[in-house]
Amino acid sequence: MNDSEQRQTLLRLCREVCAKGLVCGSGGNISIRCGGDILITPTGRNLGALSENDAVRMRPDGSVYGAGIPSRERHMHCRCYARTDVACVVHVHSTYATALACLPLDPLCAMPVYTPGCAISVGKLPVLPYLRPGSEELAAAAGEVIAGRNSVLLARHGVLTVGSNAEQALNIAEEIEENARIFFILAGRGAGLTEEEQAELTRAY
Repeated sequence: MNDSEQRQTLLRLCREVCAKGLVCGSGGNISIRCGGDILITPTGRNLGALSENDAVRMRPDGSVYGAGIPSRERHMHCRCYARTDVACVVHVHSTYATALACLPLDPLCAMPVYTPGCAISVGKLPVLPYLRPGSEELAAAAGEVIAGRNSVLLARHGVLTVGSNAEQALNIAEEIEENARIFFILAGRGAGLTEEEQAELTRAY
């Protein structure tokens, strides 16, 4: 895809996360690979109010081409693109997942895996300790986790997902939010899928 097509894809994704209630206000940021560069949402802007030209083009090191101020989380996004198969990065502050991220959690598995969809696309969701948004420490820690999987929960912050395309990155964020919603509805009492059941699903797909 050319620059204009990728900008349209990014804009469409921004509108989708707003329509699905995964962000509010100026929270969240999204980026997409564009050739050897990255298009990322600007800082301090409501994702639902952006136009195609608002996307900021930057190099893989986070330096910017031309006008625009990229999201302060740009270095976290750049770390994710160290994986050559990553084409899109989604960071949202979805309600249930963020509420979950405010609880004391097992850092290796934030919640039981309740649904087949979550088992297939997420599995055991790890949790990073709270690190200041926009910091190099958060970027490095998130990049280390994303090097080996497509999602991570950020303590008292939100969710970070990646995908080989925009749809996949968004789907993973939605699966996490839905599984977290089920967790709160059940008040943590429901039994999740066993490790054997999860493994069987992963093998099947």
